Amino acid sequence: MTTVYVEPDDEITTAIAKLRGLADGEALLIVPPGSRIATSRINFKLLAREAHERRINVAAVSDDPAVRALAISAGLPTYDTVAGAEQALANFREQDRQLAERLGREPGESGEPPPWSSTRAADVRATDTVVMPGPIVEAPPVKGRAGVGPTDTQILPATDEPLAHRRRTRRVPVAPLLVLGLLALLVAGVAYGAYVFLPTATITLVPSTSPVNLDSFTVIADPGTAVLDPVAGTLPAQTIELPLHMSDTFDATGSQVHETRATGSVRFRSENTVNAVQVAQGTIVATPGGIQFETTEAATVPKADFSSGTPGTVDVHVRALRLGPSGNVATGTITQEPGNLSAQLVSVRNPAPTEGGQRVEDKLITQADYDAAVATLTDRLDAALATALADPESIPRGLTAYPETASHDAPQPDQPASELVGTLAPNFALAVDATGHVLAVNESLIDEIATARLDAALGPGRQMVGDQPTVSHGPGAVSHDLISYQVDASALTYTAPDQQSLLNLVRGKTMTEARDILSAYGMVDILMWPDFVDRLPDQISRISLTVTPPTAGS
Repeated sequence: MTTVYVEPDDEITTAIAKLRGLADGEALLIVPPGSRIATSRINFKLLAREAHERRINVAAVSDDPAVRALAISAGLPTYDTVAGAEQALANFREQDRQLAERLGREPGESGEPPPWSSTRAADVRATDTVVMPGPIVEAPPVKGRAGVGPTDTQILPATDEPLAHRRRTRRVPVAPLLVLGLLALLVAGVAYGAYVFLPTATITLVPSTSPVNLDSFTVIADPGTAVLDPVAGTLPAQTIELPLHMSDTFDATGSQVHETRATGSVRFRSENTVNAVQVAQGTIVATPGGIQFETTEAATVPKADFSSGTPGTVDVHVRALRLGPSGNVATGTITQEPGNLSAQLVSVRNPAPTEGGQRVEDKLITQADYDAAVATLTDRLDAALATALADPESIPRGLTAYPETASHDAPQPDQPASELVGTLAPNFALAVDATGHVLAVNESLIDEIATARLDAALGPGRQMVGDQPTVSHGPGAVSHDLISYQVDASALTYTAPDQQSLLNLVRGKTMTEARDILSAYGMVDILMWPDFVDRLPDQISRISLTVTPPTAGS
């Protein structure tokens, strides 16, 4: 026994080629639903003829009632399971053996094809009789054969001749009698198959829909809520942290003054020829403008030489009494000496300019400078936080941030005041760091709350069309770190009817009656096979009912 699988897209020529390639005389032909071969009764007739010509016992297997009915109407034995087909082939094989024994030959000895190869129906009633000409002799019943029941009787010619002689005399008319018997079986099989499998009805029902609208309700996003609560209408609000950094350079406004005295030397000249004149340390000399200097050492002015007319001179170091550049005087400007020296004929003059008198002012960082810099950077943090909120990369995907809730921590300078205040410098650099905070909400959770409330509002057996209801809400309103939403929700719903109850309602009804009954449940489509039948079968097994869930557009 060989199992031949027919692919859904196989043509009839392909199926026949598979039968021709068989190595034995029995085959199971597996025909799937939707096969091209099952679109025409002629295809099954061709398969039956091929099996008949090649003396092959063939049984088709299909779980589609329409396919089985079509195959049976073409004279091809057909079963809904492989086990049933295998048992039928075994019965056929036994019947062929018994028939061969009665005809006095081995199975397949005659030039005729096996009489049961292609004319068996799937089912023959137990009271069917094969009639052959001649006197009536009752043959033993053949049990278990497809097409012959346990009480079937074959009517054969009766005679008093020996069995061997009877076999010889019957050789000539055997073929016509077999043909008549096979035709009778074919007619009976087709009739019984039509009784079992015809007609069939295919019903498709799309249930009617109705809307469900919830009253408007409020949902609160709370940073203190950890989990979604559809009953309370609350969902978590997340706090998003944003790092902030600001830096700049600031000028120092304080100052520190540093002054130095001008220094130089003066030359005392004496025309006193009597004695030397003593000049004490700290003797004050000055310019005519009043810029005073003091000697930094004691000195003695020698007396003048009268004979040669040479005055006595001595150079003495001096420094300005006042700090700053005012002590820087030109050569010969220091000419004022104390009266006690001039009375002794001593004069004074600076042979070179005095130098080194300065007033230097250095910039100093004050506490006020530091505090002002921190305040300026702190004010800029607000703008930095607004910029960060405007950057899509700052907020995790799927969250909606609410800038009204934004704030930042106290800034932390990168240098303490103790390190900068009092430092001599024209300017200084300072930076502050802070952490910004803003509340954000995963607003898709509002849909989950709405879906849960709609599910709770549906009655028993009521279902929503599709996976998602229609949910709408405006932007959240912020109040004391709570964000509230006003939500509206609706859904299209349907009730899936009990299929067994519907089948009981429409069985045996005309198509018009069945359509009127089912229309109360939704849109219905009824397909009868054969199409000239106008009444649904009374057997529920011949009615296929499919309830198709409606879609949003149906």
